[in-house]
Amino acid sequence: DRINEIMERLQTEKDLTFEDLLDVKSRKRIIYTLLAVLELVKLRVIRAYQSGPFGTIRIFASVEEGEAETVLEAKSPS
Repeated sequence: DRINEIMERLQTEKDLTFEDLLDVKSRKRIIYTLLAVLELVKLRVIRAYQSGPFGTIRIFASVEEGEAETVLEAKSPS
């Protein structure tokens, strides 16, 4: 799913912009990406910063790879 795709990208790249995550710029893809980013921020797995209104949104991992997997597994339904 989109959350796992974002986490995989953050394992290979230190930081990303929101636009880096939009390989396909369809309306659905933008919405799914935004919801995934918001969920990851809520779980404190990533951090997102925006320098000002309409500025670039920068995304960073806030936990180590193993910790992120633990948080995501705890969140996913059984």
